[in-house]
Amino acid sequence: MLCPGELADCWQGSGGGSGGGEAAIKLHVRWDLTRGQLAGPRLTDGRTSDQCSPFREVRLPAKSLYIADLGYFDLDAAMERRKVGSYPLTRARSNTVFFTEQGQRLPLQAVLPPRVGQTKELHVLVGGEQRYRMRLLLLRVPKEVAEQRRQDLRSDASRRGRAVSQRALELADWTILLTDAPSKWLRLEEALILLRERWQMELLYKLWKQYGQIDEWRTTHSWRVLCELYAKLIGMVLQHWLMVLFAWQNVQRSMVKLARVVRDTAWTLMEALTGQREFSTVLHLIERRMRAGCSMNTRRKHPNSAQLLKNGLDWSIGP
Repeated sequence: MLCPGELADCWQGSGGGSGGGEAAIKLHVRWDLTRGQLAGPRLTDGRTSDQCSPFREVRLPAKSLYIADLGYFDLDAAMERRKVGSYPLTRARSNTVFFTEQGQRLPLQAVLPPRVGQTKELHVLVGGEQRYRMRLLLLRVPKEVAEQRRQDLRSDASRRGRAVSQRALELADWTILLTDAPSKWLRLEEALILLRERWQMELLYKLWKQYGQIDEWRTTHSWRVLCELYAKLIGMVLQHWLMVLFAWQNVQRSMVKLARVVRDTAWTLMEALTGQREFSTVLHLIERRMRAGCSMNTRRKHPNSAQLLKNGLDWSIGP
């Protein structure tokens, strides 16, 4: 998130062009999707690598599944988490090198499933000096899905001022996943559905930016900008707390609709904080609003996340 250049002494950006700036803040968030619990946001300099996340050393509960953006995936850290029974599920980078269990290099093109909807699973070794045994999960996706992925790759590369590799464009025809979760706990088709849950984090950030407007401000004074940003982030945490408190039990909850309830009733919270209303009365009001009409619409052609978790994946749409 770019900030006024005067704040560079406080929050350093990457500098220059390609979406960089002299001052920038990066938000790191960890989200327990089973209970709704939010860890963060923790703030670092915008130039901080994802792999240096403040959550890197934080232990996860036993038998938990860690799903993160590729930028956050660290194989060594994942293997440390394995000691307490936490397992990663991630897309494989296009430049990942795989080895057979006998230590021979595995030519990926030789094992990719050729037909749309076809899947394959095998055990491989992954890593540089130290290689780890993991499950490689493969799915051939429809042409339209692959083309959309290529378009996204080119757009992202253009935004960053980089060139997209030819190999990445070629591998867009497949979903390629890595995990070390035992197959008895995580079947291939379950992994394909659960990987889509990573998109929930993108929706959370979109909720904060589009509706919470955390990256917009109504002043040009740099320190007031920072104060406004901090205040909005506090507001987003309180908003999330209310959602978890009153609506997390609804698997078809709509975060957008729930956030609208918070915005519409924010004035009652302010009155409660100033003593003009009973806080319990305000909470009951918000609870009633959240439990009435804040569910997502079910979709037949493109099922939402909750539908997929309940009914399984339609292989024709691909992950």
